[in-house]
Amino acid sequence: MFFIVQTILGVLVGSVGFYFLSKYVLINLSPMILNIVKVALVGVIILFAYINYDSIDSKMILTETVESRNAAVQERLTQISDAQIEYKKVRGTYAGSFDDLIDFLKNDSVVQVKMEGEVPDSLLGQEALALELGIIRRDTTKIPVKEILFTDNFNNIVDSMPYIPFAEGKQFTIATSSIEKNKLKMPVFEVKANLKDIYLGLETDNEGYDMSKYLAVGSLEDAKTNGNWN
Repeated sequence: MFFIVQTILGVLVGSVGFYFLSKYVLINLSPMILNIVKVALVGVIILFAYINYDSIDSKMILTETVESRNAAVQERLTQISDAQIEYKKVRGTYAGSFDDLIDFLKNDSVVQVKMEGEVPDSLLGQEALALELGIIRRDTTKIPVKEILFTDNFNNIVDSMPYIPFAEGKQFTIATSSIEKNKLKMPVFEVKANLKDIYLGLETDNEGYDMSKYLAVGSLEDAKTNGNWN
């Protein structure tokens, strides 16, 4: 809306300037020359309005495209984070490569433990004894990861997971490490993509985008799994 107002104001200012030039500056010119100047000025005003509108329209399209690409990359990074969380539940650490992560998603299972029965009040806090007495029991089952994650479109999501959307086959950078927190070593991971790859093919010069920045999930310096856009 601001850009439209800017265009209208530009045309109004040009029109007012044209009026005062015609009335006070160009009044001594011959009618023929004056008409030529008027036509030229009108042409300049129309050209200015078109250039300004075209620039505004291009800026709006770029902004919408950037937001759309950011959303697509954020969604994929969130899926990667979900996969890493399940990977750690099973293997105690994070996957250091997409080959390892995808193999886990397609071929591994998650152990689920269900408890059947109810611990009586007399044995509260003594679950082990209740198990020994047969009052309760635990049922351990293995469920394929593919039946837990991305069940709506598993194959497409997993097969495209390493690739940055719109980046013509370029892959996310994936890394793992460990940090010490409260005297405990904790595994960490980070998966990221530079804006220059996310915005590949877009005319971003002089548009205020810092192409050295990136979108990422996880961190090699902190035990977190969320995105840096949150």
